[in-house]
Amino acid sequence: MEFLLKYQFQIMLVLQGICWVIALLTAYSKNISKLKKSAMICLELSSALLLISNMLFLSYNGNPSSMGWWCVRISKFSYCLFTLLVLDSYNLYLVSLYKEKKEKPNTLLRVVEIVFTLGLVVLIVAHFTGYYYQFDENNFYMRTRGRVVSYAFPLLILLIQLVCIFMGIKKIDRRILILIFSFTLAPIVATIIQFNFQGLYLADMTTVGMVIVLFIFTIQDSNVAVEKAHKLEIELLERYQKELEQTVDERTRELRIANKKAENLLLNILPKEIAMELAEHPGKTISKRYPNATVLFTDIVGFTRMSSKMTAEQTVLMLNKMTTLFDQRAEREGIEKIKTIGDAYMAACGLNELSENDGAKKICRFAKGLLQDVESFNKAYKCKVKIRIGINTGALVAGVIGKTKFIYDIWGDTVNVASRMESTGEPMKIHVSEETYNQTKDSFSYSEALQVEVKGKGLMNCRFLM
Repeated sequence: MEFLLKYQFQIMLVLQGICWVIALLTAYSKNISKLKKSAMICLELSSALLLISNMLFLSYNGNPSSMGWWCVRISKFSYCLFTLLVLDSYNLYLVSLYKEKKEKPNTLLRVVEIVFTLGLVVLIVAHFTGYYYQFDENNFYMRTRGRVVSYAFPLLILLIQLVCIFMGIKKIDRRILILIFSFTLAPIVATIIQFNFQGLYLADMTTVGMVIVLFIFTIQDSNVAVEKAHKLEIELLERYQKELEQTVDERTRELRIANKKAENLLLNILPKEIAMELAEHPGKTISKRYPNATVLFTDIVGFTRMSSKMTAEQTVLMLNKMTTLFDQRAEREGIEKIKTIGDAYMAACGLNELSENDGAKKICRFAKGLLQDVESFNKAYKCKVKIRIGINTGALVAGVIGKTKFIYDIWGDTVNVASRMESTGEPMKIHVSEETYNQTKDSFSYSEALQVEVKGKGLMNCRFLM
């Protein structure tokens, strides 16, 4: 105690400087809530002014001059005032702890405000009546009986705050419990010691020391909170990135599926080579000349009379089933379906720029297979169908017509003759032109040559594929 009595002025000076510095640091801190920042700044400024009051009192106590008379009285009043302000600021700090947890502050903290106000009123009255303290003729400070009351108000505030802390022990983080208990208990112990040693300001130095420790903890706690927030932000960003990647993958997969569907749909309408060219150059006019292509036409014999005895649904169902059989065979044998026109079916092969190819042979095999498909169809369904097939080989032009609902088609004399071969043929027979015969006579058997009158061509040699 002798050491503290001897050097307490110097200790107060150091503590005061620290309080001013940390008050400035608190004011510029961005990681502390507004309410807690206000409480900390009030604590630090009140502590600094409390020490200044003590230092001023120690400097002028017993100084009989006019300056000394004013200084000791002002400093002693300020000392009592700032003691109450420190405790009231600490009360605001406790309120901020509840606010941060989004909890309703304990009602006892409001009682503290009432005790603080009452203590302030009594302090003002005591200052002018000499109830707390008096000064002798040499201007020395003297305790009076009412001095005990001046200790009672701070002690009562600390005790109420201590009870409040106990009541809210489950709502306050364990890390801060020890600190706030120490902040409350240490001044109480220091006040009891100080009461027995006149001239020792241990309670003030202890309180200011705890304010400094509280600031250090608050900064550390805010840094921990910021670090947690950064970690949470990083986790959220990583989670968002993963979700975004998953969404991109899903959309990419959906886009691939949609593109695949669109491609398949396009391939159902156009040959692969034409579809790729149209996809790459949508606005381009697509046309090709093929020197040696083979064209096939089929038609159902007596379809008009047959369909008149069927409902619309039965007619479409029959055509769909038969066309499906033809389409499946065309896909298996590498034949390019061109289109269907009513009951007519049009296909081609050798649609390439080679002057020699096996398109004619493929079409002939395909035609024989179509007859087999019709026989299979007749066995499975009630209606009995017969078809005529016509084939011709030669040069033609192919291309895409239109911009909307476009269609791939072929034109030329070769196509017209193939159509005439079909219309002049016989049911369930394959009628081929002389050109087709010349390219396939080594691979298939044919009937004797027949001369057929073809519109626009005159008499032409034709044969039936056996």
